[in-house]
Amino acid sequence: MFRAVLLLALVAPAVVYGNVSRACTNGRPQPTHVHIHGCSAAPCDLVRGEDVIADIDFTTNRPIQSMTTVATATALGVVTNYPLGTNAHTCNFLQGSQCPLSTNEDVTYQLRMPILAIYPLVSLSIEINVIDQASASVTCFVVDAQVVTRT
Repeated sequence: MFRAVLLLALVAPAVVYGNVSRACTNGRPQPTHVHIHGCSAAPCDLVRGEDVIADIDFTTNRPIQSMTTVATATALGVVTNYPLGTNAHTCNFLQGSQCPLSTNEDVTYQLRMPILAIYPLVSLSIEINVIDQASASVTCFVVDAQVVTRT
């Protein structure tokens, strides 16, 4: 009985919130949870002309003074930096906390990614890597997506 309750407690949040991410390469730390608004299963739809909003929960494994989000898109075999503009200043978008952060601090970060109307209608994967002041990864994940038009 205890095992069933424990399993339900661990699986239910992923089902309810649609954790659609996967791990980055090179053993970079993974978030504890990623919720992309409006997406419960990969590939996530990225609607041209709208922002994608993602809530990213992670736990720090060291003191952090500042953070930057680096997004990389891979489509049709081409890898390119994905411009986030001011949204790349991670510390400005923490929910209920602020930089600097302590070791083992639980953090929720809300990322907004603009999907420009000129983006082609393609399938892609997007890597989101949050790095600290020394350019070391704080948390990283990949999500499969497709650019679509609003229907």
